[in-house]
Amino acid sequence: MKRIAVYLTISHLTFTCGLAAASLWNGTKAKPQNQKIHSTALKQAPAEIPPPPPPVGNSTSSVEPHREVVFGRDRLRIVSHQVRLRSDRLRYEIDVSYPEIVGTNDPRIERLNWHLRKLATDQYQWLMNPSNADLRYFKDRHPDVFNTIDLDYEIRLASDSLLSIYFLGYNYGIGAAHSVQYSFTVNYDLNLRKELSLPDLFNGKSKYLEFIAGYGREELSKQPGVYLFDEALSARAENFDSWNITRSGIAFNFDACKLSGCAAGKQAVEIPFSALQPLLNSHLRQDFQDYFQGRD
Repeated sequence: MKRIAVYLTISHLTFTCGLAAASLWNGTKAKPQNQKIHSTALKQAPAEIPPPPPPVGNSTSSVEPHREVVFGRDRLRIVSHQVRLRSDRLRYEIDVSYPEIVGTNDPRIERLNWHLRKLATDQYQWLMNPSNADLRYFKDRHPDVFNTIDLDYEIRLASDSLLSIYFLGYNYGIGAAHSVQYSFTVNYDLNLRKELSLPDLFNGKSKYLEFIAGYGREELSKQPGVYLFDEALSARAENFDSWNITRSGIAFNFDACKLSGCAAGKQAVEIPFSALQPLLNSHLRQDFQDYFQGRD
């Protein structure tokens, strides 16, 4: 029998999809959308990691680590950084956590650290420099409300050969009906020393998107009373851009509002390696060999 893990979390988002409202402060100024920096940026990134932005106004910042993770043949460790910033004058609150890999001077790992930090800091740049018109709008229409960003992460896999990180965020723009949940991921191959994209995992001749779409639709349709948007699980790459390698398969993350309305919350479908093995390329089949055989 297939090993299937379907995760369903009912979030606090009780309204219908308000993506358009949540991306606007006052109906005219749009918040920049999250953009993933792909592996080409890793090659161009400087080895020196830039510091977080300085506090603004009466902002504060702190570092509170997650549990430390040891991986990469016990040579590498993952430590956590937390940035907390608040400005009453500029009307924002920021709570962002991101990982850093320590234990090596490898410039490729340094570039990966730069990449992880930039992904995190990019999430809150939109709310740190409101215009004077924005500030007047905040004061007149919503005097006690703040723009907010909450971002945390989970290490889905940290092995001798693979690192997979899941980022979960919630942002709120003043004037919106509710906050918006979103996710993005980083999957890194320590042997190839590169960030993996979904096509990197599969044989180029395999119809992997069709397989993933069909598998996801079948599993999610088993939930009673769930209506899936027609295009949400079509065989298009953008529908499956948030994914993680785990010890048992590949998990595809679906943000709240994406599949069947915001009230359904975020969801995930994990496809086991036993089902994916015929589609994987030869390099990944070797990397996953221990997992196929049930070993760590």
